[in-house]
Amino acid sequence: MAPPDRPTGLIGEISARPGLFFRVAIGLCRVIVVAFGLRFELRGSENLPRDAQGRPSGGWLAVPVPHRRWIDPFLLLLLLPIEPRLAFFADGRALFKNGARRLLFRLLGGMVPVWPRGGAKAFGAHIEAARQVLAAGAVFVIFPEAGPPSAPDRTRTIEPGFGYLAMRTGVPLVPMVIAGTGELYRGRRLTLSVLPPTTATELAGRPAGSALPEPGSHEERDDARRIADAFAEQMAPTVAERHVEIERASQNDRRRWPWLTHWLDWDADAADAARAARRQGSG
Repeated sequence: MAPPDRPTGLIGEISARPGLFFRVAIGLCRVIVVAFGLRFELRGSENLPRDAQGRPSGGWLAVPVPHRRWIDPFLLLLLLPIEPRLAFFADGRALFKNGARRLLFRLLGGMVPVWPRGGAKAFGAHIEAARQVLAAGAVFVIFPEAGPPSAPDRTRTIEPGFGYLAMRTGVPLVPMVIAGTGELYRGRRLTLSVLPPTTATELAGRPAGSALPEPGSHEERDDARRIADAFAEQMAPTVAERHVEIERASQNDRRRWPWLTHWLDWDADAADAARAARRQGSG
């Protein structure tokens, strides 16, 4: 069992309907976005899963790329329907860095902390947490990238973790493309493009309706890698296209308040490193 300062699994209770504290937090985020003059745009809303009555439904995985800045989760929270609510994988070191953060995220709930070198027990806890979120009718968000920064028109390395989640839960994946977050400033235009849903079976190249591999098998590991590679290949053109489009539309922007780029970096060490790099570049 993880020590009390490094919990695993789902933090707080989860349901498709957000609680009062969550709704208040979303309202405050909207006020901040308006105050900073940020412009958010949702594309492809017709690709969001819906029930028989046409209402947004949950029980699926949101897989957005590229993940570059602190604002990326807020983009999803403010542009996607508030119900069903979203739950997130997140860096445990960032979530529990101090008492204020621990209290905030416990009140919000719907977070699954990920710790370095968690091992097999942590992996099992992550799978179970995802199942809890999906069974409750909520939406589980996983940013699938890892590794060093990439060129602004490309994703980083796509890791196979989301493939395991998709295979173990059997739910649809909804790919999403974030654009405009590489550089933030007052008046910046940001877009979230929702692409058509897919499945682990489809990304792995298996025939429709075929059985998925046995959990923990070599075959499952191979399929998880195939899913990640196929996802990366399918997303690359849209990521590049959206980047070019938004940069062309923003080329005459005044770029006031450039400090917004690193304003809420969860990792202070990363923010310090980024500031040092900027100083070196301007020197």
